[in-house]
Amino acid sequence: MPHAFIKLPSRIGFFCAFLAWFAIAPLLPEIAWTLDLSRDQIWNSSICSVAAGVVFRVLSGPLSDKYGARWVMGVTLVVAGIPCMCTGFVNSGPGLSVLRTVIGIGGSVFVPMQYWTSSMFTREVAGTANSLAAGWGNLGGGITQILIGSILFPLFKLIYGETDPDEPAEKAWRTVCVVPGFFCILCAWGIIRYSDDCPKGNYRKRERLGLMPSVSAEKSLKAASLDRNTWLLIAQYACCFGVELTMSNAAVLYFTEEFGLSTERASAIASIFGWMNLFARGK
Repeated sequence: MPHAFIKLPSRIGFFCAFLAWFAIAPLLPEIAWTLDLSRDQIWNSSICSVAAGVVFRVLSGPLSDKYGARWVMGVTLVVAGIPCMCTGFVNSGPGLSVLRTVIGIGGSVFVPMQYWTSSMFTREVAGTANSLAAGWGNLGGGITQILIGSILFPLFKLIYGETDPDEPAEKAWRTVCVVPGFFCILCAWGIIRYSDDCPKGNYRKRERLGLMPSVSAEKSLKAASLDRNTWLLIAQYACCFGVELTMSNAAVLYFTEEFGLSTERASAIASIFGWMNLFARGK
């Protein structure tokens, strides 16, 4: 059945988006040391990453209304995955901020994921379906800390250490983000190729056959902006998700600076916060 099938790709797409969005976070201590970046430059890059996600979340809703969540999610994953794979080309603080800004667009995948899941289930079970999709998907924020920082980064260091014992850490952080970027692009291809926009089919085909009216993204955004409930929810979500974004971006840096932990150990500890999404959202 379409609704049962869609919950999996929407969840995986959201998971991959968070994997790319936070892939650089556990590597920030190594990047700061290699490029000799100040704390302000590191924080500026994190702010840029979050800001891009916020702005494009606003745009993703109207675009999902018009084109369907499937295409919005797929295109967004590609847009975030390609620069994630290019992390190794960063050589300055401004360059890091620009890179993380583009990758941060991937944070907007949350919107088409919720839109897609909601369109597939009736209101009696939509809340449960959304919580499961969001919980397992947002788990990527915790998985990426331990996967990138505690597993892949030391593995890449070990590989490079055999050929270049002088700078294995730098080569490792410059190439390890290819992995989450690749998974984003692969996931995007699968979503666009094999999924449907809604239980009755794809928006483009239904519009062509006259089975659904054409939707204006501009009018959709205007209608939502004029609803006072929208602004109330914005304030509530800003408080809770703002804390999560701050913790995910700052945890590894904090543990390395305050307690002298290695990147590998700090990443493993920082991942605990992200793992809570599985229980807080998914239950």
